[in-house]
Amino acid sequence: MEFKHLKSILEKHNLWAKKSLGQHFLTDESICQRMVQHLNLKDQTIVEVGPGPGSLTDILLKTNARFLMCIEKDQRFIDILKEFDVAASTIFKILQADALNVSIPALLSEQGHPGPYHIVANLPYNIGTELIVRWIADIEQILSITVMLQREMVDRMTAQIGTKEYGRLAILMQSCFEVQEVFQIPPEAFIPPPRVWSSVVYLKPLKEIPEPGVLKVLGKITNMAFSYRRKMLRASLGKSLPLPLWQKLCDTLDIEETKRPEQLDTHTFLAMAKICNKEQI
Repeated sequence: MEFKHLKSILEKHNLWAKKSLGQHFLTDESICQRMVQHLNLKDQTIVEVGPGPGSLTDILLKTNARFLMCIEKDQRFIDILKEFDVAASTIFKILQADALNVSIPALLSEQGHPGPYHIVANLPYNIGTELIVRWIADIEQILSITVMLQREMVDRMTAQIGTKEYGRLAILMQSCFEVQEVFQIPPEAFIPPPRVWSSVVYLKPLKEIPEPGVLKVLGKITNMAFSYRRKMLRASLGKSLPLPLWQKLCDTLDIEETKRPEQLDTHTFLAMAKICNKEQI
């Protein structure tokens, strides 16, 4: 079912999607409903990034959330979002900001709503992955993340060892979250239609989350390893890490130096990060 009011809003205000901001506006109401139907958002705090003209916002405002904070960079949509109907039980706040340059926990505290929160968003393709990786630093305060991304990015998040999609992103995500692809969306569900399919991914923090220092080191060593994806580990990590530490990793974790990075599973990379963190690399 199409959002008739969305098209009328875009026409009324002579709005268009900005390619520089990676904007594609959802026109199918059922997709927005499916994005939130697996979540119990009543009395919860929700953060939406990049609401645009508000297709998803309209649905989120009907979930009986306690607090909904929208972060929108594009000034053109701020006044439009302020016109939405808001239930008496929901506090709705719209902030104009670049999501890449703000701390969500800090913003929520400033608004008087600190504590755990859900992120639900149709993320711009050009910064979606970068945003999620940055949010890992705040994982202890995140209840869940449900976001729409380019399908290729979701394939990389859910990838298993040995596949061509398996890499740094899969290791980082699967070390921190239960990662589940919820459903896929065709290009014609958007204005303008992107050239690729999209996917909605659901991320739920694991019960046991690696320590912040370990996560930081995990980012470093996966970057070292997958920057030289086609090379053997002894030519990537072996030359990037101090030799005694590399030998310790191989001996302790039974790592074969002739393997390539995509042949090591997430648990091994995480174990490496824990050892390296103790060594303070």
